[in-house]
This record gives sequence, C-alpha cells and structure tokens, in this order.
Amino acid sequence: MKRASILSAVLVPLILAACGPADLVVTAEIERMNPETGAMEMAPVANMEVQLLPFDRDFIFDSLAQAHDRPEPVFPEEVAIMRDSLFEARDEWSTAEAEWLTIRDRLETISQEMGQFSPGEARYRELFFQFEEEETRLRQAEQRRDSAFDRYDRLQREVLDEVNQARLVQEQWEDEAFAPYGDVVVDRLRETGRDIMADTTDATGMARLRPSPGEWWVFARHRVATEELYWNIRVDLQRGEPVTLRLDRGNAEIRQVF
Repeated sequence: MKRASILSAVLVPLILAACGPADLVVTAEIERMNPETGAMEMAPVANMEVQLLPFDRDFIFDSLAQAHDRPEPVFPEEVAIMRDSLFEARDEWSTAEAEWLTIRDRLETISQEMGQFSPGEARYRELFFQFEEEETRLRQAEQRRDSAFDRYDRLQREVLDEVNQARLVQEQWEDEAFAPYGDVVVDRLRETGRDIMADTTDATGMARLRPSPGEWWVFARHRVATEELYWNIRVDLQRGEPVTLRLDRGNAEIRQVF
C-alpha cells in the first residue's frame, strides 16, 4: 500500500470524527417494588420520551413569570396544609395497595406451583404452609389497604373543593403568564439554528441522540403513582466519546400530581 493511501486511511476517520455530531446516551431508572420478593429494586424506565432542547425551558418559564403583571398566586396556608394531608393519605393508600398486590401475586405463584404436585408429596405440604402464611398476610394487607383508602376518601371529600378552587386560580394565572412560551421557543430555535431533538427510551431504559456539539438541555418527565419526576438538565456536548447521562430520582425534581 502506498504511503498516501496509508495516510488517507488514518486521517479520514479522524477528520470524520472531528466533523461529526456529538453522541449522548441517556439512561433512565427508578425504584420499583419487585412483585416476587416485595423488595424495592432499580428498574429501567421504558417508553419515556427524552427531548434535547437548545434552550433552558425553566429559564423561559421563570422569565415569563417575572414579566407578568401579576405575581404567581400561592396556595392559602390552610389549604396547603389540607392538600399536603391529602397527598400523604393518597401515598399511604398507594403503598398499601402495592403491598396487597405483591402478596396476592405471590399467592397465585404458590398456587400454580402447588398444582404440579399431589397432596401427598413433601413439596406440596411445604407450599401449602407457605400459602397459609401468605393468605394471612394478604388479609392483614387488605385491612391496611382498606383503612388507608377510607382515610384518603374521607379527606378527599372534606378538602377537594377548596384545593381544586385554589389550583384553578393557579392554572388561570399560568395560562395567562405562559401564553407567549411557544413564540419564545420559535425565536430561540431561530437564534440557535437548531431544532428540538427527541428519542424514546427502549426496554433497557436507554435513549440515544446525536446532536451538534454545544450546550443542550435534557428534558423528560415520568409519572409515578402520585408524583411526577421532572428533569431539565444542562449538558455540554463535544465530539468524541459518547456522553452518558443517567436520569433517576436523585437528579429529578419531584412534583406532586393532583
């Protein structure tokens, strides 16, 4: 091979790498209850849209809020206390429901395995005793679940109207204050010469984007029972090795979902 050919074979990949896009790998994980063991384990978040924005959306919202002619309304203190009590009761009920479902699934698994043996076999007797123990736990979990729901239902009837009224005032203000958001985004995209990019996490919780180098913000949100995990994280991307960003509860803003 001629020297020029060898040099070309070496330089072309380097030149392409230097001129190519950046490479961002986003992984998303949250803690979930294992239905078999009842233990909390990290699990991937699949089918979650991940957007890559060439602007800070939180900064835009903050700027619009400050520019509005009226300050953002806040929950009256007494209503906020009632709302927080309702959130607490809802979380307690959700946890109790998850516990009950886990034990119920375990009972079904034991029952299916029992069907593989005759009552006279030792393994059947072992499973039978396990089934009785889990059945007792299921009744106890059902009592806790029903009690938690009764408390949540009672609080909901007592405070829902007042909380909804306070939230309605907030939403009306947001509709007014943030009405220009779409126009601001269009202007920002025009200024940067970039577009919003997006990908959806796969079964392993991974999404991959290949933007131009520079400053970007990773935006995603994920609903978990009674709350939303919200991410808006700045990343500085360069050509070269892929950059990996992990999204989890630790770097999310936790927002109550009402």
